[in-house]
Amino acid sequence: MSKKQFFLGMLLASLIGGIVALVGVSFLIQPQEATSFDEKQQTSFVNLLNGENFTIPDGINFVASAGIVTPAVVHVKSTISYGGTRSQRDPIQEFFGIPPRGRQGGPGMQAPVSSGSGVIISEDGYIVTNNHVVDGASQIDISLENNKRYVAKVIGTDPTTDLALLKIEANGLPFVKFGDSDQT
Repeated sequence: MSKKQFFLGMLLASLIGGIVALVGVSFLIQPQEATSFDEKQQTSFVNLLNGENFTIPDGINFVASAGIVTPAVVHVKSTISYGGTRSQRDPIQEFFGIPPRGRQGGPGMQAPVSSGSGVIISEDGYIVTNNHVVDGASQIDISLENNKRYVAKVIGTDPTTDLALLKIEANGLPFVKFGDSDQT
């Protein structure tokens, strides 16, 4: 058998196999009715939850839960400052041979800032946030939902679990109560 005959045989076998596969698939696929976009929307799972016969209990309602905890969620902004003699190091600039623009803290230079969120856990100002947000910070600013601002101090950190405990000097703050998942 020559290479030409072998190639033609493989081509013929491929064509026959493709035709058989198409015929087999066409028998397996049932024709479906064309549905409009509106019909699809009315049959979606989300719309099944909107009927009069279905109500979401308050304990698992996201809107109600968010309304309860939102006043206790805070914005955490950490500023990291270096001593006046330490220069800012940019590896990209070093790689391309671009000279540094000055020293950290000099004119036109901004101190690095980290940002994140936290949750007030007691009415006297204790806040839980992520450790990586406040790690190495020289100043930590807290913004409440009502736009009041405070300076926080770090009470403790745990890099292993990425948690940090902060404290602001305020009283009567909204806070999130701890729950017990074993009691549900």
